[in-house]
Amino acid sequence: MFPSLRAIYRHRRRLAIFVVPWVVGLGIGVPLLWHQIGANAREPQIRNREETLSQGYDILSRALDRLGRDALFLADLQSRFGETTTRLAPLSAEIFQSFAASSPDYDQVRWLDNDGNERLRINRRSGAEPVVVSSEQLQNKADQPYFRDTIPLPLNGLYFSALDLNIDNGVVEVPHLPTLRVASPVFRNGTKQGIIVINYRATRLLERLKRLDRSVELYLMNQAGYWLQGQNADANWGWQLGASTPGPAEAEMLRAIGNGDRGLFGSRGGVWNYRRFQPVASLLATGEVAERRAAGADLYLLARDSAAAINDQETRGKLILGAVAAILAMVALAVTGRLANGMEAEAEWARQMEDTNKTLRDTNEKLSVTQRELARAERLSSLGLMVAGVAHEMNTPLGSAALVLSKAAKDLRLFKERLAAGLRRSDLDLYIADSDVSLDLVRDAIHRCTALVQRFKQVAVDRATLERRDIDLAAFIPDADPRLRKWDASAGISLTVNVPDDLAITTYPGPFAQILSNLLNNSLLHAFDVGKPGMIIIDVRRMGEQVLIEFTDNGRGINETDIQKIFEPFFSTARHSGGTGLGLHIVHQIVTEVLGGSITVESPPGDRARGTRFIIRLPRVAPARAET
Repeated sequence: MFPSLRAIYRHRRRLAIFVVPWVVGLGIGVPLLWHQIGANAREPQIRNREETLSQGYDILSRALDRLGRDALFLADLQSRFGETTTRLAPLSAEIFQSFAASSPDYDQVRWLDNDGNERLRINRRSGAEPVVVSSEQLQNKADQPYFRDTIPLPLNGLYFSALDLNIDNGVVEVPHLPTLRVASPVFRNGTKQGIIVINYRATRLLERLKRLDRSVELYLMNQAGYWLQGQNADANWGWQLGASTPGPAEAEMLRAIGNGDRGLFGSRGGVWNYRRFQPVASLLATGEVAERRAAGADLYLLARDSAAAINDQETRGKLILGAVAAILAMVALAVTGRLANGMEAEAEWARQMEDTNKTLRDTNEKLSVTQRELARAERLSSLGLMVAGVAHEMNTPLGSAALVLSKAAKDLRLFKERLAAGLRRSDLDLYIADSDVSLDLVRDAIHRCTALVQRFKQVAVDRATLERRDIDLAAFIPDADPRLRKWDASAGISLTVNVPDDLAITTYPGPFAQILSNLLNNSLLHAFDVGKPGMIIIDVRRMGEQVLIEFTDNGRGINETDIQKIFEPFFSTARHSGGTGLGLHIVHQIVTEVLGGSITVESPPGDRARGTRFIIRLPRVAPARAET
């Protein structure tokens, strides 16, 4: 195993071609399958929680709808049989007692007049018989929220208080008694006669919700985020038992629920289904209630899976997936180790071959040293040939200029003698004509010398004096030489330029243009026979971080002897036609030393149409300084 791991590390780049698909496949496929297994297994749990929520919602709806109808019914009875005087009607007391006896969950049934005074109260505590409270024990409830919010309601209006613990004489009653108060106004002949109030004891209702489904934990929370029936019984009714604000977990859950009526969310306590419950919403929708005033009475039913509800299907599926993933990973590791060992054996063989070839490399190094010495000697020889060539090339025009100047000096002496003896018109005309001819000859000789010096200066271009900038080749090449912009095909030579539209490089524009101009001059001067048609093709392509320029003609080509010396200074096969032998040497110097590229030349041998192709490779960003 350990040799394989070392081999894997040494050959990690080559092994990546094999390993990366496995890693990507396992890294993406396993999590996706893991998530899908969990999603498929959780779907029944979600449905079970949703069904439990629906059952709890139906229980609350039926209980509180019945409570609302009872309150409306009692208000209607009171409007028919009640008395408006201070004397209590026996019939009203009997109706209230009978009504309180109809449900074991009605803790109190009261009638309050328009000033909030209790006119009639029936108490029924701990399942005992309903008792009419004496008039001395009746109280004024004008300051209670249920009175203030109910008294403005119209006929068939309902008020539901928030579900909380009953308070007796300003203190929470012990044992705790969850209580919900429902009230409705009483009208008689269109005149408001007060309100009726029913105190609903919700203990049995909450117990029924708790026992719905043992596999699902069903909880109840109010709009402020406090538990009425929560995970921890000690946290229930917190706002009445000393908790100033809900806990962090409850606040997080309340934010997740937001203003939605139902949904699903996750928290640190697990995954929850929730549903919002609004008392008597169904009665309001059917028109049985004219108006409902129950601020803060809405509740949230929340359900999650109990700790005992273990999903064996999800566990088994994930265990199987984990085992398969582990087996595949081990297989991939084993195959990778075998491949790495094979690569290690190959590397060992390569090292043996390297040792075997060491002697050959040493011999080649010695040969390279010898070749460099020969190249240095050849460069010195080329420098001597260059100096000799310059001297030879400049000797002819300078000699001609010296001869003409000597003749001009002689003519000047003769002109002075004739002037002293008496100058004739014909002598003056002859002198002027000879002087014009002499000046023209001298001027031509000086121009030839100047042009030769200029060409010679181009052999050693100093890149430090040039400006490097970005150029778009499609726009620049036609302007590199006037002939490229407007080609003259009258001599039978055609020109084709192929340049991509989106090819830009960073280079030295002047030397780059000089390359194209010199190659064009070389083809026109050397490639084609007079009177015969031909063609020149300039093809530019992008090759990674380089630019490839192919300059091709279909002319007579270059023989094998001359092609070896074509880039040497002052080598020319057309010296009789005005060639100096510096054009291609300048191209070679610019390409290799200024623009940082390379240039080769091809000319197929044989008697068939040969032609010549110059292949130039340039970096897309030219070097900033010339190499020494």
